[in-house]
Amino acid sequence: MKISIIGAGPASLMVASQFVHSNHEVTIYEQKKTPGRKFLVAGKGGFNLTHSGEISHFVSYFSNERIKQIIPNFTNNHFIDWLDKIGISTYIGTSGKVFPDKSIKPYQVLERWINYLKEGGIKFEFNNKMIDFSNNSVTFDSLTGLQTIETDKIVLGLGGISWSKTGSDGNWMKCFKVKNIQIIPFKAANCGIHTDLPTTFLAKWNGHSIKNSSVSIKNFSKKGEIRITKYGLEGSPIYYLIPNLRNQDSLLTIDFKPSFDLAKIEDILRREKNFTVGLKKLNLPVLVIELIKLCLTKDEFLNLSILSKYIKQFPIGFDSFRQIDEAISVAGGVSWEEIDNNFSLIKYPNVYLVGEMLDWEAHTGGYLIHGAVATGYHVGRFIFS
Repeated sequence: MKISIIGAGPASLMVASQFVHSNHEVTIYEQKKTPGRKFLVAGKGGFNLTHSGEISHFVSYFSNERIKQIIPNFTNNHFIDWLDKIGISTYIGTSGKVFPDKSIKPYQVLERWINYLKEGGIKFEFNNKMIDFSNNSVTFDSLTGLQTIETDKIVLGLGGISWSKTGSDGNWMKCFKVKNIQIIPFKAANCGIHTDLPTTFLAKWNGHSIKNSSVSIKNFSKKGEIRITKYGLEGSPIYYLIPNLRNQDSLLTIDFKPSFDLAKIEDILRREKNFTVGLKKLNLPVLVIELIKLCLTKDEFLNLSILSKYIKQFPIGFDSFRQIDEAISVAGGVSWEEIDNNFSLIKYPNVYLVGEMLDWEAHTGGYLIHGAVATGYHVGRFIFS
C-alpha cells in the first residue's frame, strides 16, 4: 500500500511511526525545506511533550469529545514509553509536565524521531506544497513545477494558522472551500490578551512575572505565573481561561495571595503601622503593590476592606486577543461533521486528517503536543490495520 503523508509536524510523524519496518511505501511531503518547524518553536518556551496527570483528569484539558475518546488509546504513559523506545528519555517536572531529559535539546528530540523513521524505511520529500487532492492523488507545487502523484491513502497534517512562518499558514483552506468541506473559523487559543491596565505600568514592567497567583472568570479559575507584557498579560492561567473570554466574559480577577483568605489578609494589614508595610509583610511583589496603588484613590488605599478585596480580587478588564499568528495554538478547523470516526473525510474516504487541522483545542503544559500525536496514532493504527 502506498501512503502519502502531507506535512511533517508531530501528528504526521506519529502517523508514519506506525509504519516503521512495514511493507508499506510511506512518504512524508513537507512544503518547507526541513521538518517539524513548529514543533521546534514550541520547544523554545519549555519543551513539555505531555503531562503526567491521571488520564481521567488529563482528558479534561481537551475541548472536543472526539479527541477525548482517542486519548485512552494513546495515553501519556504510552507516549512516554514510546519516546523511551526511540531513545528519548524523559522526566516529570514539579508541575507534572513531562520533558525530555535535561541532556536532550528540542532539536535532538526531532532529530532522533526523524532518524527512527528513516531507518524504518519512511521517505521524506521537502519543498513540496500541496495545492490539490482527490481520493487517490495529490498535486504539489515543487521546485520542478507541478506534479501529481497517485497514492492509496492520503494523510493531511497541514496545521492551523498560528506561527505561519513555520509553515502553518492555512493555505490549505482554499482547496477545502473549493471542495465544499466545512471549516469552523479559526480563533486564537493560548495567547496573550490586551487589557485595561495602565499603559505606563505595562511599559515599566514589561517582561516581569507575578508568581503564585490565581486568575478567575466567574466560576473558573487557574493558578500559575502571569507575565506582564507591553500590551497586557500572558501566561498559563490566562491561556487556560481563553475559551471563557471568547464567550464574551470581559472581566477577570486576580488573587495575588491565593494561599490566604480575606480575613487573614485583613488581620496582617491591621496589625502593621501602615498598609504599605503590611503589603510587604504579605510578600507581595513591588510591581503588585505599585499596580494596586495606581488603581486605587488614596482614600480607597487607606480603606482596609477595599485594599484587602483588591489583593484577593483585583479586577482587570479584557479588551481583545493578540493576533492569531502569535497564538501558541488555535481553536477551529475542519468541522467534525465532515469526518468519520476514523478521521477520514466523508467525501474522500481515503483522505485522513490529523493535528490542528481538526476542530479542537487544548491547554498548554504538554496537552497540545499530546493531542496532536494522539490523532496521528489513531489514524496510523487504523490505516495499518
